[in-house]
Amino acid sequence: MPAEYAGLSAVPIPMSDVYCFGHVSTGVILRLKDRYPAPDGYAEVAETLENHSGEATGSALVLAQFGARVTLEGNWIGDNPECRRTLAFLKSRGIDCSGLVVQPGYQGVKEVVISDGATRTVFGRYCDLLFTTPQWEVPRIERIRQARVACVDPSFGEATLMVARTAHVAGIPVVTCDTRFDSPLAGLASVVVISGEFLQREFPEATKDDRVRAALFDRYVAAVRGLVVFTAGSRPLWYAHGGDVAGKRAAYARRELSPFKVDVVDSAGAGDSFRGGLIYGLLQGWSDEDCLRFASAVAALICTTAPGCVHPPTLAQTLAFLSARGAPVPLI
Repeated sequence: MPAEYAGLSAVPIPMSDVYCFGHVSTGVILRLKDRYPAPDGYAEVAETLENHSGEATGSALVLAQFGARVTLEGNWIGDNPECRRTLAFLKSRGIDCSGLVVQPGYQGVKEVVISDGATRTVFGRYCDLLFTTPQWEVPRIERIRQARVACVDPSFGEATLMVARTAHVAGIPVVTCDTRFDSPLAGLASVVVISGEFLQREFPEATKDDRVRAALFDRYVAAVRGLVVFTAGSRPLWYAHGGDVAGKRAAYARRELSPFKVDVVDSAGAGDSFRGGLIYGLLQGWSDEDCLRFASAVAALICTTAPGCVHPPTLAQTLAFLSARGAPVPLI
């Protein structure tokens, strides 16, 4: 087992397993009957669903469903009925939301997701949230130190780095996503998951040429001290360990793992749930391959319902999914 995972024991899971910091959003999913239309086109809305979302929220909901004790902190909660419903929903799932603040007069972080099954397009006011004045409380150091794993969104600037640095100094694995290989966050992380969406935005050539993608992957492996994962939707994911393993600087060969094929209803939240499943595997002390296979199963199941992270699969359902597809089932 890699050194940064040492001390992670198997179930039963104690309190304060995971500290999540990041986006807590309120919104709706508009599910289309057919594909997303071309400009000036038309699309029929099949269903409108209330959603409670955000990277930190989605991972927290999956982990709570699996029985992990989760603490969630992030942006302010809006002072209105719909945002208060999000807060009440998270509390009803057993998530410790005592660090989330309902800010008087604040409209909250809201988003509209338009999903056609194969794709999802997100509309929100994230530049207002992230690039004006801070709209969140300072993360609580004592909450971070009480956790066994820290899951942090990359978007909150110094607050993100404060969580990562605090966890790193305390010897707590840091799991994050969609950050550049040359960022301070990548250097602090034990696990970095890079999505195809992020590559398209930051390194578009890597989505067109596998040689460019492979060279970029190698740069991540050289920069990150733990596990690097490149996800790619229906294509095989890439993963490898780099950095310090057993006190030595090393880089391990890239490996691939094919995702599970399912009939997709809604792909919103697949990445958040993947990280939640991966973190659950870390808590059990599983191998990289078992963690990633389990995470892929969780993400696949999330895609078969809507809103996926609002109704995540149970642990029993996820293990049954693996077994039914002839995949190795890790020991619980």
